[in-house]
Amino acid sequence: MFDRVIVRYDNIDVIDGHPDHADYLADKLRDIDVVECMAFGKKPIEALMSAFEHDMATMTVVDKDNNPIAMFGVGEDEEFPYVWMLGTKEFPKIARRDLVKHSKTWIRELLKITGGSAGNLVHCYNRPAVRWLEWLGASFTQQLTIKGEPFYQFILINHEVIDEYYV
Repeated sequence: MFDRVIVRYDNIDVIDGHPDHADYLADKLRDIDVVECMAFGKKPIEALMSAFEHDMATMTVVDKDNNPIAMFGVGEDEEFPYVWMLGTKEFPKIARRDLVKHSKTWIRELLKITGGSAGNLVHCYNRPAVRWLEWLGASFTQQLTIKGEPFYQFILINHEVIDEYYV
């Protein structure tokens, strides 16, 4: 696997995303992440691999043994800029401290790539993700049902970028 380290933290490293990471993670994702993928008509491997076709930036979170535990990225589709993350059951246990400490910085930087904002949908029952998004400052704009599953639509805004552009 490729493992160019972008940044090292106490319990995790963030490295460039690679299709090998998607292969590794596909059958290890949290159940709710699988439900999210399937609601959008994609198997986990398809959802993870689509990042390499559409994202502007794709990263992998690895543990200190260099095992992938999550992938995330940003990009733009025909509707709006998006941000996403899919992880394993181990991800929150291993990465929680580093995630809380550093994810606001990551989101600010990733949103610079998309011009200051990005959004997506999160399953309503994905409580850890919803709480994390709330903590990051996400605005939840509406609730939708997709293939019988309830989702919140959300948007994250980097006001430094948006305010600079419009002032």
